[in-house]
Amino acid sequence: MTRDRIRRSLRGLAALLAAVGLAAPGAAYAQGGPIKIGLLVPLTGPLATPGRDMVDGFNLFWEQARHTAGGRKVEIVVADTTCNPDQAITQARRMVHQEKVHFMVGPLCGHEGPAVAQVSKETGVPLLMDTAGADTVTKWDRTPTVVRTAVSASQIGHPWGEYMYKELGLRNVTFIGQDYTWGHEVTLGAVKTFTALGGKVAKIIWNPIGTKDYGPTIAAIPAESDGVSAVVVGVDRVRLFEAWFNFGMDKKKKIYGGYWMHQDALPQMDERAIGLIGNSLHYAAGLDTPENKAFTEAFATKHKRLPSWFAESAYTTGLWSKTAVDSIQGKIEDRAAFLNAMRTAQIKAPRGPLRMDGYDNPVQNVYISKIQKIKHPVLGEVMTNVPIKTYPAVSQFWTWTPEEFLKQGPYKR
Repeated sequence: MTRDRIRRSLRGLAALLAAVGLAAPGAAYAQGGPIKIGLLVPLTGPLATPGRDMVDGFNLFWEQARHTAGGRKVEIVVADTTCNPDQAITQARRMVHQEKVHFMVGPLCGHEGPAVAQVSKETGVPLLMDTAGADTVTKWDRTPTVVRTAVSASQIGHPWGEYMYKELGLRNVTFIGQDYTWGHEVTLGAVKTFTALGGKVAKIIWNPIGTKDYGPTIAAIPAESDGVSAVVVGVDRVRLFEAWFNFGMDKKKKIYGGYWMHQDALPQMDERAIGLIGNSLHYAAGLDTPENKAFTEAFATKHKRLPSWFAESAYTTGLWSKTAVDSIQGKIEDRAAFLNAMRTAQIKAPRGPLRMDGYDNPVQNVYISKIQKIKHPVLGEVMTNVPIKTYPAVSQFWTWTPEEFLKQGPYKR
């Protein structure tokens, strides 16, 4: 690494640490016992890989913060939800009643979110929902003790629909969507904005999580489709990728990732991915900012890979919660004060600037990214998502007012 690059990296890291007060000791806050955080993630099952990324991102932040917030030590307790709502609610209750956590972070899967929110509602223990994106949590079925730090599912779908119509020039699209809450809402959010501009839906093909054979899906794509939008999760991402090329579809049609080629899946793909649009998402590892460069280099140095959006989201949840705890001088037992601090904090995260809207969901940039091979200062040549268009300060309500959007009701297949 050159001296100039080292200096730039150090400046970026300093900027990121300064944003949360990690660069120098803070004020002497009121002392108490350790602050216990319950982290709910899938460590086994089809989404274990992004679950691991969440743990690694969350731990990285707290290591940089010296496991301290508001003058108190921070302890992290991790539980495996398996991406199953029943398991998620069981583990959330264990966190509250047995582990006595001060607040919870998670879960990962969209359909787990409402289940864990119910535990927060029952017990009053705050939940920082990350990364579950079920729209209803910050729209129709809000819980006063729940704030979201990641993204509402259709929040990334809305700009994707517009991008397909305006930037890609598509007019008749087949949508491949994952058949569960997150997949429904990302896909149908894109359908909403795409058709509002005049686009037509050739077909929507739904696949359950864990679909082993994507051959029938590919065979079902109508011939008249002028493009295919993919919203897939977990191991299905690689299965769709392989099937697409194995069936020779790359020579027949164009496929675009509305939510597909995340960083944690790219090591299982090959250079056929280069040049494809990978995602419409609120984070891309190839984002060129001092904060993100510092984060990705620290993560790569420790884990020998680039972070996915799951890792960044967990890291940022740590950043956001520390900012809130510091602002209330460590008095985490005052749940109302902590939640208010979460709602009023403004964060400069690796993904970009963040603030909470009036419905407890972040207002944030959404990036359309393309898979490119870059030369990383830690890892050397590596494939990653590089933004090619930024939609700044995207609301979960897109261009509608909250009242207009809420009248429409939830997206359902």
